[in-house]
Amino acid sequence: MVEDDKTTIQSSDRSIVIEGISKVDLEKTLTQSEDQQIQKELDPAATDPRNPKNWSKLKKWRNFGIVFCNAFIGYFTSSIYMPAIGDLQQYFGTTLTIMNITIALYVLAMAIAPLFWSPLSERIGRRGVYIIAMAIYTVTTIICGISKNLVLFFVMRVLQGVFSSAGMTVGGGTVADLFMVHERGKIMSLLTLGTVTGPAVGPLVGGYIAKYLGWRWIFYICTIIGGTLFLANVLFLRESLYRPNEDGFFSQKNGTKKTIKERLAYLKFDPFRGLALLLHPAALLTCLPLSISFGWFYFLVAILSPTYSEIYHFDQGSLGLLYLTGVFFCLPVIIAGNLMYGWFIHARLHWFAPLVGYFLMSLGTMYGNVIGTSYLIEVYIHIAASALSTANFSRNLMAMVFTLISVPIRQGLGDGWAYTLSALISFGVYIICIPIVYFYAERLRNSTHKKN
Repeated sequence: MVEDDKTTIQSSDRSIVIEGISKVDLEKTLTQSEDQQIQKELDPAATDPRNPKNWSKLKKWRNFGIVFCNAFIGYFTSSIYMPAIGDLQQYFGTTLTIMNITIALYVLAMAIAPLFWSPLSERIGRRGVYIIAMAIYTVTTIICGISKNLVLFFVMRVLQGVFSSAGMTVGGGTVADLFMVHERGKIMSLLTLGTVTGPAVGPLVGGYIAKYLGWRWIFYICTIIGGTLFLANVLFLRESLYRPNEDGFFSQKNGTKKTIKERLAYLKFDPFRGLALLLHPAALLTCLPLSISFGWFYFLVAILSPTYSEIYHFDQGSLGLLYLTGVFFCLPVIIAGNLMYGWFIHARLHWFAPLVGYFLMSLGTMYGNVIGTSYLIEVYIHIAASALSTANFSRNLMAMVFTLISVPIRQGLGDGWAYTLSALISFGVYIICIPIVYFYAERLRNSTHKKN
């Protein structure tokens, strides 16, 4: 319907008046330069060169590439020594269950530490967090490589998990800093892809390193990678946190420099405040099924090496190749993968047959986490880093739990029924949680906001 009245768009210092034209037609006839000028007047940040969203594509992608590598290294390091777990078990004179605890503690550290990294990055900036975390990660990794007793190895693995987790969590905030809303879905998928492929790529590399160079070189090479990333963070990474109208770590929003006391006060925060998102039904119901499927995925990954060593007599290099199956990317796929892997192992079929099930389980788990994480980032965009840390906490908490119980459950139920249990639990949480989020998410969010 065309309006005959005058249509007026006003900016801060002028108005555009066109007679006899509808508002829809008017929007179509505005030139790009006029549109940009109005946008600039209404929102100065839209054309501020300091705003990372206005950086060149090359600068954005260079920063994202470095952040991607920081995020990837966490899960890559979590699983890289899995094919050599027997060598470490023999060297330290312990059991497989105890060695799995080193994996579980690492994953637990990756669950808790992001609760601190996220709010810290909102105060001192993203770049400072990346630099500090990667520097200490590199130091703890070399100490893991030269450890001669199990206690030191345990402690360094926990610290390694703490400082390797920064890239995964703060990375979500960086993506929100750099990219517009219509770009973020694709970019977040790439970032999440890097974190969920780490457990598959790590053992592939670690298996051949352990076979030809020994298990210590797994950590030496991770040290080289960490050192390289530290230099990249220092030399090429740029700060992406942009808050021109808010207080910063060094100065007030009016430009006045802060005293040391004021800076220390600014650093105070409640690290567990981000977990309050789990009180939001929409966030909880999104995280729960993804976390449980990720936990069962780590259940499989933690005992994949001993399973194939025991039944199919694979060497370290071949064990590493097994994990590559999981690189290629929900519910039906996860269920089918669990059942196929468990019962094919139980039936002692050819070694390739269970890998088809592992491939399907990995596909479903990775795809579900990519989509779920992207959803949480968009819904809670104003606290993107905290949303990502909450998802990361729930996911890694389940990974830690299922890593610890993997050996006793397999011994108690056998391969077939252990993975049938995995399929049943995954089916239950997905079929309950995901439909509720799909149909009632907006109502749940509105209800939570009113209560708060």
